[in-house]
Amino acid sequence: MKLSRSRLAALVAGSAWVLCAGTGIAQGVAGQRASELRIYALGEISASQYEVVGRPWADSWRSAFWVPTFPSQEQAIAALQTEAASRGADALLNVNCLDQGRWTWSSKTEPAFLCYGIAIRVRPSQG
Repeated sequence: MKLSRSRLAALVAGSAWVLCAGTGIAQGVAGQRASELRIYALGEISASQYEVVGRPWADSWRSAFWVPTFPSQEQAIAALQTEAASRGADALLNVNCLDQGRWTWSSKTEPAFLCYGIAIRVRPSQG
C-alpha cells in the first residue's frame, strides 16, 4: 500500500499535534498539582514516612553546566514545585534558595535565584 506524500505529511503532522496536545494536558495537571505541594523542613518528617522521587535539577549531568535561575525566590520555588509535581512527587523536603546573581566580577546586577530540594512522595499514614 502506497501513501502519497501529502497523506504521509498529514499523518505525521496529525500525530505530532496529538502528542503535543497530550504533553500540554500533562503539564497543565502537573502545574495544577504544583501549588498543592507541601514543603517540609529538614527533620519535620521522618524518613520512614516518605520515599524519594528525585532531586530536581541536581540529579542530571546537565546541572554541572547549567541550572535554571529565576528573577524572584517565589518564581524559583514555584518552578521547583512544578518540576517535582511532573515527577510524581507530592511534597518537597529541605528546600534551599540561593541568589546566583550579583557576582562581584559580573556586570549583571539583577537577582537570579536557584532553588533546590528533594522531591518526595509521602506514604499514607497507617493508624
